[in-house]
Amino acid sequence: MAQPPVSPSIRARIIHGALVFGILGFWVLAWAIQERSVPEVALPDRRVLYIALAVVSAILFGGAAFTVGRLVAPAGAASEDDWWRANLGRVLVAWALIEAPTLLGLLAYTLTHDFRTLLAPFIGLLLFASYRPRRLTER
Repeated sequence: MAQPPVSPSIRARIIHGALVFGILGFWVLAWAIQERSVPEVALPDRRVLYIALAVVSAILFGGAAFTVGRLVAPAGAASEDDWWRANLGRVLVAWALIEAPTLLGLLAYTLTHDFRTLLAPFIGLLLFASYRPRRLTER
């Protein structure tokens, strides 16, 4: 007996949860191995790191906001699954644009132990909360 396919809205929730928990898992790993990271004195001037991380984060977070802003609201007769069938690819692109600077910020924190590099992960997690599946379909 064949199982019915998983609905697109459930797929979106699973993917969103996996991305968020992946980031949180990487954060826990970064915290656990912090004694083994490169000493601060061995790193070059970090001003370039901050500027690069800020520019990359701003561009990618802006791209995610632009992508989500272009999503159309579900039509009156369309179901939530119909909306996800039409927009899952675009939403995945937006979530990937959020995840990249989030992980880069965590990687920078792992290497430098500088709390300023955690700004990108905090913003990324806030955007993940803002662009969660239920909120995207409530437009």
